[in-house]
Amino acid sequence: MCRLFKREEFLYGLKESPSPIGLKSLKYVILVSLFSIPFVGVLRNYYFGLGKIVVAGVVSELLMFVAFLFFVREKYEYARFFAVIAIAAILVGLLFQGVHYNYIWFAVFPVVSFLIYSYSNALLFSLVFLFFIIVLEFEFHSDSFWVKFFYIQEFFLFYLFMVLGGYFYSRILKEHEDVMQHLATKDMLTGAFNRWKFLEDFSYEFDRAKRFGLPLSLIMFDIDFFKKVNDTYGHDAGDMVLRKIANIMKENIRRIDKLVRWGGEEFIIFAPNTDLEGSVYLAEKLRLKIEAADFGKVGSVTVSFGVVKMKTSDTIDGLLKRVDEALYKAKEKGRNRVERV
Repeated sequence: MCRLFKREEFLYGLKESPSPIGLKSLKYVILVSLFSIPFVGVLRNYYFGLGKIVVAGVVSELLMFVAFLFFVREKYEYARFFAVIAIAAILVGLLFQGVHYNYIWFAVFPVVSFLIYSYSNALLFSLVFLFFIIVLEFEFHSDSFWVKFFYIQEFFLFYLFMVLGGYFYSRILKEHEDVMQHLATKDMLTGAFNRWKFLEDFSYEFDRAKRFGLPLSLIMFDIDFFKKVNDTYGHDAGDMVLRKIANIMKENIRRIDKLVRWGGEEFIIFAPNTDLEGSVYLAEKLRLKIEAADFGKVGSVTVSFGVVKMKTSDTIDGLLKRVDEALYKAKEKGRNRVERV
């Protein structure tokens, strides 16, 4: 169930899942905190007689341990939620203790937030925490207004500097991650997913379909006489054909369906929650769309389709072998047709 939970909505409507960099950051935040809080937050302040910080440190350590337990169970949304709460807990202890020269530590909160959350959520959490700290400072301390204002403005500018720095750093990092994710998972010519991404996503859908008894179908198709297109009109024309066919496919499949460039002129579409009849209907619809399309100087282009539905006894390799056999059957019977096995 953990694998399902990672793709579902977790706490307070947050749907984002941690990036690989975010997961590493979360791991190190938890580990560093688990080892540092007992010394920096508890023992050091116990020595100086700062009891409120000691209590906050103990609470923070317990919360961070809960975050660690969720992390090892791969429930990352809960892990980072408790990690942020743990950091907030010990910082609130500083405020209640009234040790104003330690207020600079409040800037740790946005640093941690931007390390483990997306820039939008981290910005929201950081501003809410800042507002919370300011309200507590004015409500629970007996100093005059201007003394409180002096204490707040001392850390306020540095805190905002860390928030802005974290925000722009996270945005730049996210843009680079998106580019790298695109390069790692997409075919550069057609924009279809590549084989590596297919195997990653399909293994999840395959396990899910088997576990819950859901239908799952594969469609494999091949451009008929594609070598002749390259030999006659050149590779630029061949690339144009590949791009146009991929675009037609993407425009006529559902958002949950995945188009994959399997290799050369071969593509795969895997359709979750779709039975064999539905997949055959989709393949026939796509075949007619391509047959009717205008490919410029190349003229008309046709495609052969093989369609299979997952059986309870199937493995991923077995299912791929069967869909390849269905495609071969379509070619043997004259091409520009849909065959099932």
